[in-house]
Parts: sequence; structure tokens; C-alpha cells
Amino acid sequence: MGPMQAIMNGVITIFFYAMVIAAVWKLFLMAGDLSEIKTLLSDIRRNTAGPAVAPVVPAPAATSSAPAPAPPPILSRPMSLESAEALLREIAAEEPKTTA
Repeated sequence: MGPMQAIMNGVITIFFYAMVIAAVWKLFLMAGDLSEIKTLLSDIRRNTAGPAVAPVVPAPAATSSAPAPAPPPILSRPMSLESAEALLREIAAEEPKTTA
């Protein structure tokens, strides 16, 4: 075995060990990222579990004979931009009436 072959064997061995260390390091990084993704997904699932059921609270006795306003309808699909703008205009138009 010549000196050049011994040098090449050493270089190849060092390269192989470096590749193994890099692969193990990358696996640890991927495991950390996956655990962070898992945590985020469980937080999202916990915060958007479903429609919240409001507790039934008895309404206070009404002092006037005016009927209580009806609750707004629940949207079953996303609102378009035009509908949202129209709704905001209606709310802005009613705002001075309610504060007076």
C-alpha cells in the first residue's frame, strides 16, 4: 500500500464520517421541526374545535315593550367583499341612531 493510497483512504474515511454526522444532524433538525409543526397543529385544532355553544343566560326583565332585536344570522359560507362593505356601510349608518 503506497502513501497516496493511505492518504486517499484517510480522506474517504473522513468524508464518510462527515456525511454520517451531517445526516444524523439533519434528522435531529427534522425531528425538531416536526414536533413544532405537531404542536402548532394541535393548537390550531384546539382553538378551532367547532362552534362554541353559548351558555343559556336568562335575559333581564325588559322595561320597555319594544321587542328584542333578532340575533344576526350565522353565515354558512365566506362573505364577499361587496357584501362586507355594504354591511359596514349599514352599521355606520345605524351608529348615530343608537348613540343618540
